[in-house]
Amino acid sequence: MALNIPGVDEGVFGDLFDGDEEVYVSVLSSFIDKTPAVLSKLATVSADNLKDYADTVHGLKGACANVCAEEARKMALELEMAAKGGDLAAVQAKNGTFLKYVEDLLPKLKDWYKNHQ
Repeated sequence: MALNIPGVDEGVFGDLFDGDEEVYVSVLSSFIDKTPAVLSKLATVSADNLKDYADTVHGLKGACANVCAEEARKMALELEMAAKGGDLAAVQAKNGTFLKYVEDLLPKLKDWYKNHQ
């Protein structure tokens, strides 16, 4: 079964969920509910909170993987590695693009969810 959600990798969906939309809906519900607060927490990154940032973006990376948002997962991984490596400049340079990507993805996921719950 195809999801047809821009930003969601159909192949990953097939691998993780074996086409089971019911399970995906449950996972997606949690992602939709929790992600805005996580994005807000990631909005400001500094030397003082770089370790917390790395932990938070790690969690969001997993959540993105769980909803098959592969591009978002890759972006989060890159940010996580930069943060864990202490590269504040790289995190600050790419964080806005990542946040915008996920913010733009959320309405697409919400629309699909509304039609499949």
